[in-house]
Amino acid sequence: MSKTPSTPFSNGTEFEVFKDNWCYRCRAHKERPDGFPEFPENGGCPIEDATENARFDISKFPSDMLLTLRDATTDEVICWHYCLRFNSPDEDVQFRYFDMMKRAMFKEKGGDHHEG
Repeated sequence: MSKTPSTPFSNGTEFEVFKDNWCYRCRAHKERPDGFPEFPENGGCPIEDATENARFDISKFPSDMLLTLRDATTDEVICWHYCLRFNSPDEDVQFRYFDMMKRAMFKEKGGDHHEG
């Protein structure tokens, strides 16, 4: 399987893209009345909370819950920050999520298969 712990976001734009691609599309995302993510103790997502806290303390970055996925066949990066807890209410989005993991886990048949 070709997956490794993710590295912290390189800048604020990368962080916002992550939130747009994952957090805002996930059932676990909840907001407080002030517009910030809800705290985990009040039903918010612990990964989203950790990424917010990592902006001020990089040691809080949830590398154990965000992965860099590489295609098992080509080794190309499929996703830099793949969230292990993502759960979308949109079936098409959820299918693409599982498809990324499948590409990282399984090599395609063929290529180096030899008939004997």
